[in-house]
Order: sequence, then structure tokens, then C-alpha cells
Amino acid sequence: MKRILPCLLLLACAASARAADAAPAPAPAPAPEAADGRDAVFWGFEIKLGGVFFDADDWKDSSAAFGDLGLTVWEPNRYLGLWAGFGGQGAELLWDDPWGEVESDVTAVPVGASLLLRCPLGDSFAVRAEAGARYVATDVEDWRDDYDHRRHRKGDKRDLYWNPERYLDVDDTSFAVAALQLEFSSGNGYLSVGGGYQFDLEKPDVEYCGRRIGRLDFSGAYFHVGGGFVF
Repeated sequence: MKRILPCLLLLACAASARAADAAPAPAPAPAPEAADGRDAVFWGFEIKLGGVFFDADDWKDSSAAFGDLGLTVWEPNRYLGLWAGFGGQGAELLWDDPWGEVESDVTAVPVGASLLLRCPLGDSFAVRAEAGARYVATDVEDWRDDYDHRRHRKGDKRDLYWNPERYLDVDDTSFAVAALQLEFSSGNGYLSVGGGYQFDLEKPDVEYCGRRIGRLDFSGAYFHVGGGFVF
């Protein structure tokens, strides 16, 4: 019996070695997501709505409605990103012509891009900083009673010859923006609240009947609420 036990142990070891040699090799671990063939960036879009509070006193209410719509692209960790899009701002400008004070609606359409820096604060919260520049196309709508206001000349005879299409004009301009916002994420979507400051890179000329009468200032603080999606 003592001789049989060592023989049985040797036979068991040999059988285990043969089974190990015949077993298939373990499957390799899956590659990380960054190497699975997908794009290495995230795309998204977002919308913002709010208001701007101008520094200058040229505006009737010293404020304007504010809105932005843009596309975003992020690197894989979503720390650095780019924003590109356009927006709109509208306010009433106060100015004087030879017959009194006039209120004219001014519409500004900023178009440009920003560099984004995002700092996660947890699974659902993040702080995002933005710095960028905008080209601003402007349009002016003269006072509703512009025709009668100027042609009656307060009792004088009507001027039947001088009737230009537009009395007031504002040049296109550009400004820079710097902002911070707090993001609340849920799945691929997020809501945001924040604010910042826009400041003129150049001050546009204001012309009355082709003659320069001053410059406008679009500088001011703004706030916004909004949301977006990232894919």
C-alpha cells in the first residue's frame, strides 16, 4: 500500500499537467474605450437666455435681452473644449436729432468662438470657464413715427425732397467675453446658470444722415440660464 500511494500521486500530477496544456489560453482583457475605434472627442449643443447690463448711459433701460446658440466639442476627459455659435442682443438707444429725443431699437448679432475649461465637482456638478471673441453685426430700426417726426419740422413746411431710407446707422463692431457657469448634469444633458462680462474690442461709430455723432459702448455684465446635450 505504501508503494501504491506514491504511484497514484504521480499519475494525478501527470493528468493535471496534461489538462493544463490542453486548456485554451485565457481571453485578453478588453481594450480601454479610448482604443475601441470610437471618436476621441465629444460633440454637443447648448442654448443660453438672459440679459446684459450695459455700463454706458446711451441705452434707455441700460439693459438688453440676451441669447446664445452654439455647438461644443470636447476632448475625451471633457476638461478642455471649444464653443462656436451666434447670439442676439436687443436694446433701445437714446439719441437726439435737431427736433428732439429719439428712441431707436438696436439689434446686435454676435458670431464667434470661445475656449472652454471644465472642472468637475462630482458626478453631477461642474464649473466651466469661458473666454472668447465675437464679431458683432448691428442693425438699427428708426423710431416708428420717424417719417412724420422729421418731416413735420414742428410747424415748418414739409421737406418733400429729403427723405432718406435711414437716418441713424451703427457700425459693426467686436467684443470679447469672459464667463463662469455652474452645470448640473443628468445623463447626456445638463442645465446651467452663470454670468460674465463682455467688453468692447472697438467702439462702433453712430452716424446720423451720414455724419458721425458719437460712439456706442456694448460693454457690460451679463447673466444667463440654459442647457445642452453632449454625445
